[in-house]
Amino acid sequence: MKLEGVAMENPLTTSIPFDQTENLNHFVFGWLDYTLFGLLLLVSVLIGVYFGFFSKQDSTTEYFLGGKRMGSFPVAMSILASHVSGISLLGIPTEVFHYGSQYTACVISSILTAVITCYVFLPVFYKLQLTSTFEYLEIRFTRPVRILSSVLFTISLFMYLPIVIYVPALAFAQVSNLSVHAITPVLCIVCIIYTSIGGLKAVVWSDTIQFSVTVGGLFVVLVLGILSVGNVEKVWRISSEGGRLIFFDMDPSPLARNTFWSMTIGMTVIWLGHHGVHPGTVQRFLSVPREIDAKHGMVITAIGLIIVKLICVFIGLIMFAKYYKCDPFLTKAISRTDQTLPYYVMDVAGHLPGLPGLFVAGLVSAALATLSANLNTVSGTIYEDFINPRIPDSPKKEAMATNIMKGIVVVTGVISVILVFLVERLGSVFQIGVSMRGVTDGPLLGLFVLGMLVPWANAKGALFGGFIGLINMLWLVGGAQWHTMHDRIKYDSLPTSMDNCPFNLPNQTFSTNPATQIDSNEKPMILFQISFMYYNIIGAVIVVVVGTIASYVFGMDLESVDPDHITPMMKRFLPSRKYAQVSVKEVPPSLDIAPEKKIIQK
Repeated sequence: MKLEGVAMENPLTTSIPFDQTENLNHFVFGWLDYTLFGLLLLVSVLIGVYFGFFSKQDSTTEYFLGGKRMGSFPVAMSILASHVSGISLLGIPTEVFHYGSQYTACVISSILTAVITCYVFLPVFYKLQLTSTFEYLEIRFTRPVRILSSVLFTISLFMYLPIVIYVPALAFAQVSNLSVHAITPVLCIVCIIYTSIGGLKAVVWSDTIQFSVTVGGLFVVLVLGILSVGNVEKVWRISSEGGRLIFFDMDPSPLARNTFWSMTIGMTVIWLGHHGVHPGTVQRFLSVPREIDAKHGMVITAIGLIIVKLICVFIGLIMFAKYYKCDPFLTKAISRTDQTLPYYVMDVAGHLPGLPGLFVAGLVSAALATLSANLNTVSGTIYEDFINPRIPDSPKKEAMATNIMKGIVVVTGVISVILVFLVERLGSVFQIGVSMRGVTDGPLLGLFVLGMLVPWANAKGALFGGFIGLINMLWLVGGAQWHTMHDRIKYDSLPTSMDNCPFNLPNQTFSTNPATQIDSNEKPMILFQISFMYYNIIGAVIVVVVGTIASYVFGMDLESVDPDHITPMMKRFLPSRKYAQVSVKEVPPSLDIAPEKKIIQK
């Protein structure tokens, strides 16, 4: 990473008379595109209506866990769909286009995430069968730890959901005569309807269908891109000559933006927060009848992630092979680098009726899947952690709980719609929102690691560690973002050119980030220069280390630790239980005990 001021407006590019109507066929949805798009929304609503009115939804188990009768495959597809949002579909190809293919190291991250989830987190959650993962923090530590985690998770989702829905709405607005203000409420209303009515069953099956559409759109873009460049060999050769084939950048510096280590270690920790302890993911794993089915679902999820991510990486290479000598960002055909993929899709598929509509429908599908999954999750979290303890027990409590969670989905969706307008007006909110998730996700993962992998950790240690972790991450991420907004932290992208653009330019080849050195006195301290890929692992490590030390200080009591709360590989550190043989005569006659002797625990 270089700490340089970046001049985004270059004199060579701002003076270019670029007529988009002559150099790019402006694409607007036709009747076939609108038909495909409308069918997708209609199918999602019908699924919600079906499960809401023709399927049993009279308890929290049915609504929140699908009656524990879900299959491994649809559950895995639902997890994939909620993970692969429009941000991923647009962001990964753009990342590869400008910074190279080091993102492919996510293959290792996916495998590590699956293994750690299956053998560390999943056995504990499945053994306890908890509706909310944060309930684990209460029974392992104390209720204040649970409340703190739930509040942070809820805030994190409220910051993330408006961004998720805004990205495809913006893409759809570019290919239609509608504005973002008109599109966003429609998408959110559709999602709210089938999520609130149908519960987890509707979410899972809608996600499966929507994810299929998303993958279909990706394959269409992939094939058309290869044909537009020539063949796979040419894509690979141009990418190699352009310096985009980067797989083993072994730079150990934590200041480097994207290396093999930041992708394998940093991304693994990020994905553990998304798949190992995220309430939405664990909720889906618990909706299958057996633990082995949950593990099968995790394996399918890992394989699906690898396939989708590699497709996105290769699409990024195709985009570079097509535009490496006429970067649309340099020519000002697009105003942001994130618009490179929609530009590319319009370019290669705009002449084929329905195909651009399929791609945009895929973007919207990814957004709806992520939105519905998180709406369903946050409704359960809010109900279980904040409302359920205040409702007295009664025969009608279960039915009341279902209606309350449906109401929470509606309220949360409405708030997300309102926040979308705020995201649009405050352009920097996107970066701030992502960074704030880094503030919360790392410490949250650290609390679960502390609970399951550190048997001697106690409630006071967990609270102290969580508090210190959050304070430090607020300072670290907040400071880094402040310096970034003041152009004191910038990452140089790899060079592109305009050699083959349809106009003559002097000094045609230059980097997309022509840099000017800034005063060394204005450089931020070295901690603020750490790559954002390490934020989650830093937050988690602070919580675990501080929490463990604090537990020693406050005093430990391993005798009181329930073995079911500890992951199987760490149970060996618990003290052995004491047992005694007791004659059946010593047992009260009210107990029905057949053998003459029983082994009972003291």
